Amino acid sequence: MPVLRAVDQNGAPMAGAKLQFYVTGTTTPTNVYSAANLSTPLSNPVAADAGGLFAPIYLDPSVTYRCQLMSAAGVLIRDIDPLGGPLALAAGSISAVMLAAGAALANLGYAPLNKAGDTATNLLLSNTAWAVNSAGYLGLPVNEQDGNYTLAAADAGKLVRANIAGAAACTIPPNTFLPGTAISLRNAATSAGVLTITRGTGVTLFGAGGATSKDWALAAGGLATIVAETTNTWVVSGAGLS
Repeated sequence: MPVLRAVDQNGAPMAGAKLQFYVTGTTTPTNVYSAANLSTPLSNPVAADAGGLFAPIYLDPSVTYRCQLMSAAGVLIRDIDPLGGPLALAAGSISAVMLAAGAALANLGYAPLNKAGDTATNLLLSNTAWAVNSAGYLGLPVNEQDGNYTLAAADAGKLVRANIAGAAACTIPPNTFLPGTAISLRNAATSAGVLTITRGTGVTLFGAGGATSKDWALAAGGLATIVAETTNTWVVSGAGLS
C-alpha cells in the first residue's frame, strides 16, 4: 500500500489514525515493512500524519494478516480479517517454476523478462540450442550464394538463394545441424541453370513422400525446403525437384 490515507465517514482526513497488524484470527502482532525487500519493520501500530496519510506499507506475502483501523485515540473504526495471504500458485505454472530453487532456466530455457531493466537473453539463434528454445527469425534472411556452396550452421532458418548461369551444387555437410533444422533453397536462375542439392559424406536426403535417398536437382525457378530429421538425415520438398 504505497499511498494510503485514512478518512472519516465525512471524507475528512483522520489525523494520527493508526493501523494495527496482527496474524489472522489472533491478537498477535506481526510485522509490516517500510520497503519491498521487507528489511525494515515499521512501528506497529503504524501511525498516520496530520493529514491522515500513512507511510508506504509493505506486507509479507507469506503472512495472512488481520488489520485494525483506529482513531488517534485508539477507537476501533474497522477490523479487516483476513488481509493478504500466501500466494497460491498452480502446479507447473511459470511462477511456480520460477520459484523452485534453481529450476527457472532449466525448465523455461531462457531468462524471462519480468520488469523494466531486465536483460533479454537467447533471443537470437544459437547454433547449439536454436531449435529448442530460441525466439528465431520472423522471416527468412537471405544468404546469396551464386555458385558452389556448402551449407553452414549459420544458414539454419534462412533462405539460401542462387542466381546461377550454369550448374552449381549446394552441399549438406555431415554432423553440422541439429534435428529440426529447416533451410529453404531457391534457384533464381532464369535460364537452364540447375542447382543440385548434394549429400555430404554420410548424409541421407529423402524426397518427401518417398524412400529414395539421392542428390536432388532443383530446376531454374525452383524453391525447396530441407528439414533435418536427425543430424545427418534430411527430407526435401518443394517445386522444381527431380
